[in-house]
Amino acid sequence: MKATAAAHANIALVKYWGKRDDALVLPEAGSLSVALDKLLTTTTVALGESDADSFTLDGRPEDPRRARALLDAAGIRQRARIDSRNEFPTAAGLASSASGFAALAVAACAAAGLRKSPEELSALARLGSGSAARSVPGGWAVWERESARQVFPPSHWDLRFCIAICAAGAKPIGSRDGMRATRDTSPYHAAWIEQCRRDLPAALHLLKARNLSGLGALAERNALRMHADALAADPPILYWQPVTVACLTIDAGPHVVAISSLADAAAVEARLRGVPGVADVLVCAPAGPARVVP
Repeated sequence: MKATAAAHANIALVKYWGKRDDALVLPEAGSLSVALDKLLTTTTVALGESDADSFTLDGRPEDPRRARALLDAAGIRQRARIDSRNEFPTAAGLASSASGFAALAVAACAAAGLRKSPEELSALARLGSGSAARSVPGGWAVWERESARQVFPPSHWDLRFCIAICAAGAKPIGSRDGMRATRDTSPYHAAWIEQCRRDLPAALHLLKARNLSGLGALAERNALRMHADALAADPPILYWQPVTVACLTIDAGPHVVAISSLADAAAVEARLRGVPGVADVLVCAPAGPARVVP
């Protein structure tokens, strides 16, 4: 039994940075994201072909235990051979775990012949990575409880997201460890969570109205406040690189995401490419849900 699935990583405009339940991977506050077409993960799951689980990521062997926990939660007992590939930097702050676990949930259930609803697949993917809950429905998605839901399809707004790649390799502190340390030690964390609870309904209103200047400003404020919360942790967590500061709006990593209209995308890309230290710029459009690949 074998199946392949593809899923897109998502960039949060109202961030997820803190769990209210570590074991169940439930967020302290709701978040809003958009899945992006260039941030693609393709995962193949083969069941029952070996006596032990194996997992390769971009051709390198990885520990399969987090993947096995997801399979166990789905009721899949057969040993699995998992091969996953990212078409963008891995573990670098571009939500590769989100697209990875979304693709894994969809592929594994398809390989096992399990018919799961999008809500069930989203809830399953979140056990591997919280943000993966939003990559299953794709488009513009909100995650508040066990599963995420698409609030607008990719076609709602033909924006472009210009991602300036500001560092090579994996980030020094993974998001799971970073948000746990922030929640446990930052004196600003409670205020950050309350701010997210105010930002989410405001962001949804701006998104519905297609108010680019308003949504962009809110997303930038939300990102900077998240990083202020992390910087106040003990010890401090700082994901930025010097080139990050030279650009600025970021996710949980050093890279910069600039939101633009379709008409302005080429000019924004050119400006980012002109910043010394930017290695590359990915120009992305909103993308759809995770899917089985024939």
